[in-house]
Amino acid sequence: MPLTTKRALATSLKNMLSKKTLDKITVKDIVDDCSLNRQTFYYHFQDKYELLVWIYFNELFAPNMEDISLENWDEKLGAILTQMQEEKKFYINTIKHAEDYIIQYMLEVAEQTFEEAIDKLDEKSHLKNEERGIFARFFAYGICGIIVEWAKGGMKMAPEKLADYMREMLEKCKQAVYISDHDRQ
Repeated sequence: MPLTTKRALATSLKNMLSKKTLDKITVKDIVDDCSLNRQTFYYHFQDKYELLVWIYFNELFAPNMEDISLENWDEKLGAILTQMQEEKKFYINTIKHAEDYIIQYMLEVAEQTFEEAIDKLDEKSHLKNEERGIFARFFAYGICGIIVEWAKGGMKMAPEKLADYMREMLEKCKQAVYISDHDRQ
């Protein structure tokens, strides 16, 4: 039952976001739309922003991040961008009107993903933990910044093309590290 209730609240918020901006939507609006009461909403979520994060996680990140690897991360990113473009109005609206909140959440997800990727790449433990964290944050900020800029700009570039650019950028970074590492030896 709780998952059904969460989905009903999520559907209600998404429906409302097709008509007005996030900053104009209240918890009362959400519960009235799906015929629930405020107490039910607060049983599941602290506020509309927590509901929004739940939507991002359950509908965007979780299904697209399953089985992510160093070999397929660009495909997974392409799938995320494609889904965002398919629900363009929702994602642009939420990014524009809850930018700080959404960016913080996206950064946490991206940083964790990059930390795991760096651990797999750095099998010989050349990097210190502090360096791993800095590198993971660097890539997380970069990728999240590009995604937010793409969304706020109307998602004009094809998702596959943007994912390809990001894959190519990471490849060039890996080559630079390899060349630098090779020069040290």
